[in-house]
Amino acid sequence: MLVSEAPLLRLAIGRELASGFELAHALGTASADRRLDAGTLPDALVIDLDTSERSAVPAFLVRLVERGFTGPRILVSAHFRPELAASYSASCLTHFALARPWHPGALRALVETVLGVNGSRAAMGGA
Repeated sequence: MLVSEAPLLRLAIGRELASGFELAHALGTASADRRLDAGTLPDALVIDLDTSERSAVPAFLVRLVERGFTGPRILVSAHFRPELAASYSASCLTHFALARPWHPGALRALVETVLGVNGSRAAMGGA
C-alpha cells in the first residue's frame, strides 16, 4: 500500500512499481486506516513522510502495531540523507528508509529485497 497525499509522488512510485506489484493507494494515514479497516491486507507499506499530516504518521505506525501488521514499512522523505537512509534500512527488520529523490530502480530494489522477491509478482495491496 502506498500512503501519500502527493499526486506526483504517487505517480513516481506507481511508475516504478506498477510492473510486478499490485498497488493500493491511500491518500494519507486516515485513508490508509479506512482501507485497512475495510480489509485491505498489504504485504508492505510505502509511507510518504513529507506530508501535511506529518504529525499523524507516528500514531499511524503505532496503529499498525496494534493491528498486528508485521509487514515492512518503507519510509520515504526528502529530509533523509541517502547514506543515513541506507544504514537505517540495513539495521532494522521492519522499518526501511529511502531518500527522495532516489535513483531509478532503487525503490523497486528495496521493495523486492524487503519482500524477499526478485522480479516476481508481489502484492502491496489487495482485498
